[in-house]
Amino acid sequence: MMSSAGLLRCEAIAWVDEDWPGWVRVRLVDADGRTWFFVDKVPIFFVDDDIPPGASLPRPAFVRCYVVGQQEDQILVVSTVPDHVEAEDGTTQFRVRPNQLERRA
Repeated sequence: MMSSAGLLRCEAIAWVDEDWPGWVRVRLVDADGRTWFFVDKVPIFFVDDDIPPGASLPRPAFVRCYVVGQQEDQILVVSTVPDHVEAEDGTTQFRVRPNQLERRA
């Protein structure tokens, strides 16, 4: 399967640092119900939205990703390497449901 770009739906849950550009902690619950956490700069997670430091959370967030595979149960395998985003344990590939992904042209 050829990889395609998308936005993985997540949720920003906490401020890590409110100094510009701001760092937030984001949660992803994958297709298996496992919870993953990412910490990175605000612009990484809010593609088309300018979130002011200290804005109320939680709020929807996104991680740019590539679809690198699809499994027989319709589960997609995505990679978060476009912006060098990784989970706190270093993981960069995740099994997600199709409705967790917003396709980008």
